[in-house]
Amino acid sequence: PLDDLDRVKADPVLSKELNQSPSGCNAYYGFTTDKEPMNKVLVRRAFSHAVDRQGLIDNVLKGGQKPASVFAPPGIFGSPADDPTVGIFHDPDQARSELAEAGYPGGAGMPALTLMHNTSEAHARVAQAIQQMWKETLGVEVNIENQEWKVYLKTISKDTPVAEMPHIWRLGWCPDYPDENNWVHEVLNPTKGANNPRLSLDDPEVGALVREFNDLTIAAGKEPDPAKRLEMYKRAEQLIVYDIAAVIPQWFGTNNNVTKPYLTRHFPILGGPDIENWTIAPH
Repeated sequence: PLDDLDRVKADPVLSKELNQSPSGCNAYYGFTTDKEPMNKVLVRRAFSHAVDRQGLIDNVLKGGQKPASVFAPPGIFGSPADDPTVGIFHDPDQARSELAEAGYPGGAGMPALTLMHNTSEAHARVAQAIQQMWKETLGVEVNIENQEWKVYLKTISKDTPVAEMPHIWRLGWCPDYPDENNWVHEVLNPTKGANNPRLSLDDPEVGALVREFNDLTIAAGKEPDPAKRLEMYKRAEQLIVYDIAAVIPQWFGTNNNVTKPYLTRHFPILGGPDIENWTIAPH
């Protein structure tokens, strides 16, 4: 738990027993792209540029997470997570410029907005921190709401009437298998995937980009040449997080475990704990 991390790190015994390893999961906020004013790509991009991902990790999460500029984490085939030329990054000046260009200089004229998350103390803290970032950087007030998990999933479904949808909502994804197809295609593809952002091929503003993303992620799943697939997914990631700005990638997760030194264990990203390979030394 977040409350225990500082205590564990400060403890002379527990700090030596703490292991922080990649979880293979991400955390992100999604936009309801057919709900005003989030139907404007400049607004979405401004909100993403305004999020200080490293600040969240340093001041709220404190679990060794890595800031995310794209959707899929390192270790997933096709992910450009380690490429500094791809993705979207914290840029307060750019955020303010984009919001002004969208018609809301300094947040003026922005309607009431809702950010929703499923009930969790950790999610609440993150939401409050980002709420403050948006206020300080963009001059925008955002209301925070939460719902229990089962109700929440129904609320943010792509079948929910747009009037009942929050403007922004949180989700995360963990791999079923280590390939970008499981990420940008199965989660975000507008015709074949879950598509919680409600991307439309007929979007009046970015429809051509959505169609490119749609076709690209379908084709990449069929392409036999790994080198070509890498380039296709690099383009798909840039489209979804920057050009279309359907989601705000936040961080790549970690597992934080405290383990006694006489237990030798492993922390695999996929498949769960390999308990059959653990060993216990005499103590």
